[in-house]
Amino acid sequence: MYCVIDIGSNTVRLVIYRVQGQTLRPILNNKVAAGLASYVDKQNRLTPEGIQKLIRILQEFEQILSLLPDCQVFPFATASLRNVDNTQQVLQAIQQQCRFSVRVLSGYEEAMLDYRGAARALNHASGFMADIGGGSTELIFFQDGRVLSAGSLPFGSLTLHRKFCSGVFPTAKEIKRMEAEVSSALSLHLPSSQGLPALPVYAIGGSARGLLSLYQHSVDIPSPRLEYPCSFLEELLARSEKKPRKLLREILKIAPDRVHTLLPGALILHVIARTYQCQRILTSRYGVREGYLDYMLKSQGEDLGRHA
Repeated sequence: MYCVIDIGSNTVRLVIYRVQGQTLRPILNNKVAAGLASYVDKQNRLTPEGIQKLIRILQEFEQILSLLPDCQVFPFATASLRNVDNTQQVLQAIQQQCRFSVRVLSGYEEAMLDYRGAARALNHASGFMADIGGGSTELIFFQDGRVLSAGSLPFGSLTLHRKFCSGVFPTAKEIKRMEAEVSSALSLHLPSSQGLPALPVYAIGGSARGLLSLYQHSVDIPSPRLEYPCSFLEELLARSEKKPRKLLREILKIAPDRVHTLLPGALILHVIARTYQCQRILTSRYGVREGYLDYMLKSQGEDLGRHA
């Protein structure tokens, strides 16, 4: 068995996998809503309160792992620790109090590991991926099974909410301001859409899974179906302005821990899909965690191949 600990800006997650042949199967998935981005001060440092909250979560994970002495553990962090100015202080505190050696991924590494994880189950050789996290958004363009471009945008669903939203849901003015922010970042950090074919978007991450669940609930589609039209995102943002209370009740039923971040996540995905003229969203069950585990195991001489 193998364990991956993913320290994100919104959640901290422990996943234990069993390898069966060349297939990774999660047998335990423990998620804690930490909201670490909310503990970043004006000096762009994770506060002592934020550090201690993270350490308490990791100590709880240690107790779980103490029951599995033969389980190898691979902890990593993304924008939660990458984007703060006291990263080394946080890593030292973790190692002293939890004995975990945490690797902080760069934006490029996170994007490439997203592709590595999701590609294990891809049915299409061309497209692009969007991993909308709490503190960053990774985009990966690939064609004929080869990565053409990979990059990271310096915001995610939680950081957008903190920066622009005065309430649970964004107002019409706040949506326009967020749209401008996302559009500007796309033009600065990623290739032009000119000459790129209209490709499906593979959406990765908690916001992506929450949006899929919301779509399935709204149209009463059985859960195995993992895709929906991009027009759903625009309709969702319009509903947040016209019928916010009804939408709030729906989200509280389906994804209560993402009630304040789901719409900023939808906005990011909507602008990306519109920019690259995409017609449909396909939600991937796999992403950076599986990519990181695959990478670490391959470095030890194990080749997992593709998911069944």
